[in-house]
Amino acid sequence: MKENSIERTSLKYGIYTAVILIVFFFFMKLIGLVDVYELRMLNVVFLFAGVFMAIKKYRHSSDKPSYLSGIGVGIFTSAIALFIFSLFIIIYLGAIDPAFMESLKANEYFGQYLNPYIAGAAIFLEGTLSGLLLSFILMQYYKRSHMDESEKPVP
Repeated sequence: MKENSIERTSLKYGIYTAVILIVFFFFMKLIGLVDVYELRMLNVVFLFAGVFMAIKKYRHSSDKPSYLSGIGVGIFTSAIALFIFSLFIIIYLGAIDPAFMESLKANEYFGQYLNPYIAGAAIFLEGTLSGLLLSFILMQYYKRSHMDESEKPVP
């Protein structure tokens, strides 16, 4: 695999992002705020940072990065990060802290239907779709702000 390939860049930054998400989860657990649903939205900030850094690295190290390859890096990065984080959540809710799973069942809107696998799948799907949207938004930024001078429209 080339050092600046889509797969290698996505894997590297996907793992970094997953580690940050897991550390943030444990931090929230440590300070007793893991039940505050609104604070879980900060995961999007970490996902945004991971996707941004992956796309930036790929565009910087690639000879001729294309628009679609940039979106691909973002999507793969988020999918890898969320796959790892989802596996962690499945293991955590199922084996490490089943009491937290019971708390989620009691307090979430569709809690009676939840189990660790459904929670993990929901996190994966929701996060990956967020990553798709973030990748699209970031590539719009890169498309406009990083054009060559010859490509910029004349006012």
